[in-house]
Amino acid sequence: MILPFIIAAFVIIADQISKYIVKTNLQLGDSFNVIKHILNIRYIENKGASFGILENNRWVFMILSAAALVLMGAAIIYLGRKSVRKQNRFITVALALMFGGGVGNMIDRFINNSIDPANIGKGIKVVVDFFEFDFVNFAIFNVADSFISIGSVLFCICIFMGKYKLTILNAAVNVNPDVNNNINNTVGEDNL
Repeated sequence: MILPFIIAAFVIIADQISKYIVKTNLQLGDSFNVIKHILNIRYIENKGASFGILENNRWVFMILSAAALVLMGAAIIYLGRKSVRKQNRFITVALALMFGGGVGNMIDRFINNSIDPANIGKGIKVVVDFFEFDFVNFAIFNVADSFISIGSVLFCICIFMGKYKLTILNAAVNVNPDVNNNINNTVGEDNL
């Protein structure tokens, strides 16, 4: 059960170190090419959520983010229980990646003051973003956003592959014993 939290801690540490390196070595708006015509590092401040969405609704996404983090943490703990651990490894890793990324960005939203001259003294908290794809017009993002995206894709793959159908059915049976009778009558006990 500790592995998902080690993964999340790794994501948080990698995210915060990368942001620290960008903030201490670049001025706001500075950029340089990492891989010609593919990837740049461009230091910007993001007042919104991942990829700049909800920019002017900070408290809305702060509350939604906090609720999502609590739910993901609870799911990681539940899925990490010995009785369900083995069949839930990939989905637990997906949740750990998203959890770590969410915490990494949440840290910024609480402690990272804007250095933009237009925002100085206004107490505006921002997330540091810096990865920029040069070959496509896409939002500038950071390490946390990357892990949130990777975790989300992995989570969707797990769900769509149906690997966790049995776990979801078992959870439903444990919550509502009447479901057990309905499932057995519908699909037959041999199929479970």
